[in-house]
Amino acid sequence: MTPDEAHRVVQDFLDRQGEATIAGDIERTLDWCDLPCTLETMEYKIVVETEEEMRAVCLSFIERLKAKRLTHMVRRCLEATFVDADTLSATYETRYIREGTYLADEQYLGFVVLLRRETGWKISSMQFADETDTSVNQTVRERSFEQIDPGCAPGPTAGKGSFKAS
Repeated sequence: MTPDEAHRVVQDFLDRQGEATIAGDIERTLDWCDLPCTLETMEYKIVVETEEEMRAVCLSFIERLKAKRLTHMVRRCLEATFVDADTLSATYETRYIREGTYLADEQYLGFVVLLRRETGWKISSMQFADETDTSVNQTVRERSFEQIDPGCAPGPTAGKGSFKAS
């Protein structure tokens, strides 16, 4: 369990999970997610506990990517380490491409914890280091309001850090 092995596992995971997500394949995207799963931005944190909730999160994210007409999700593992035989932690960057052009306003850094399950590696926790209004931030913000008050959506009076679901 060397750092090189950890890096290879994480990069493969990021590539395949990213391909499923950008392709809009909800079933394959869900296959990469463990439950419960924690998703956190610089403003909001959600803990997804059911497959129904995870499906809603993934669908919302995929819809945002499609609305922006993004064609590729490019992820690069920066550092990775085995915490133990069944747990990996890693930092990575994500960039998006639309019609051959990198989109600087949609890139972000992330931290992920992967757990080895019977069916393979799964996302246990993801943190996104970005304060801009990216697809990731929009999705987590929307879902954090839903966890606080189902049916509630962020409105014009909802400021940064107004709510923190955890």
